Amino acid sequence: MEICIINPYGTTRSNEKLQKCASKIINKNSNIYINKENLEDDYFSHHLETTNISSLVKQIENNNTSDAFIIVSFEDIGVDTIRKVTSKPVIGIGEASFYTANIIANKFSVITNVSQSHEALKNNLIKYDMDHKCVSLKSIEVPILDMETMSKSNLTKLENEIERTILEDNPEAIIITSAGIINLSQDLSKKFNLPFIEGVSAACALIENLTRLGLNIKKFVPKPQRNFGIPI
Repeated sequence: MEICIINPYGTTRSNEKLQKCASKIINKNSNIYINKENLEDDYFSHHLETTNISSLVKQIENNNTSDAFIIVSFEDIGVDTIRKVTSKPVIGIGEASFYTANIIANKFSVITNVSQSHEALKNNLIKYDMDHKCVSLKSIEVPILDMETMSKSNLTKLENEIERTILEDNPEAIIITSAGIINLSQDLSKKFNLPFIEGVSAACALIENLTRLGLNIKKFVPKPQRNFGIPI
């Protein structure tokens, strides 16, 4: 089985992190494919990510080998559109995290990198009918790429926010919207004695099993014929 991970605005470092994270979760007979073309030098514009999905659709349409697709966007940008152009399983890491949290916890909290994503996440929680289970949505205001290196100051900021979230909201699980931080999530789970859900690993676990079950999306509709004028 080949699982394609699509990182909308990937960098070399972030792609390497995603590859390592996914490889720890998937079956040994499966493999991960990440497109290494058109990599960004720096963090992307949040506006561009939320408005331009044409490149994501093209990557799906040009991929004839992968069996399933994971979109590395906690806002699940483009997922609904992509499901209209392929019958193969497609999942966003936000969706995967919410569904995982919904299974293991009666209530959960979300801690994001930047508050710009909050509106999209709130809308998605309503769409997935999980807004009543999400007891808090907070941010540490740390750019995504700053989480790649995880400096002491960033880690302290994150841990302080976790402590505050546990004290104020008492969640049974916490989602941190930084993709690929599986080692950090495991360390935090041990330190705070609470499940911490990382999006890429959650998506890999779900999408691999969906693919094994053969539960493909059947949404291909032939184009209607166009009749010009009245036939004689």
